[in-house]
Amino acid sequence: MHTRLKLQLLALCSSTLLLCACGPNEAVAMAAAPPAAAASAETVASYRGNLLEDAAALQAAQDALKNLPPFRGKAVNVFDNIDFFDGVRPRIEADIQNPDRPEKIDHYVYDQGRWRYTDTLRIPPEGLDIPKKLTPLSRVRFADAAAVAAAWSQKARSMNAVVTEPYFVSYVLLDKERKRFWHTATIEAVGEQYYLSFHADGSVWEFKKLGREGP
Repeated sequence: MHTRLKLQLLALCSSTLLLCACGPNEAVAMAAAPPAAAASAETVASYRGNLLEDAAALQAAQDALKNLPPFRGKAVNVFDNIDFFDGVRPRIEADIQNPDRPEKIDHYVYDQGRWRYTDTLRIPPEGLDIPKKLTPLSRVRFADAAAVAAAWSQKARSMNAVVTEPYFVSYVLLDKERKRFWHTATIEAVGEQYYLSFHADGSVWEFKKLGREGP
């Protein structure tokens, strides 16, 4: 039930991304920022075209992340999901465990060839089991998002979707099952919607037509 509910919520949320490429929820509370050195790294080689289709650019972004001053030479752990966007504001968003203060989770955004720190998530006082939501960055391949985006685009074209250019994928953690998978934007065809997700290895996990609520 937990997995099904999370998948349904993800599918509903992704359908709004076509009209809005906004950042993370502005209501997330912020705490003190880390040292200025953590704010960004040197600009890496920029990409051309769709970020989600450029495996080399995605890999360069991952390399730049682990070489940020706060992380250099340290084990880097990703908290929960990693979101990849194209559209009007191509970017990557990731929450990273602060290596010097493990109870802190810092939000980073990559755009225009640069990573920058934005805020620190406020963990609920009742206690969130942070270790259960961590994945070593060394076990993640940003470049895999390109293969997932290409498969989504191919399926969208086969369904005569309104939009066939990939604009959103997310590497999602189902913490209860300790399973990661690739969540994608809802495929919007005329009068129909479809949901497509992939296992961590890029193979199709689920493809289904979404039902519409009715009386």
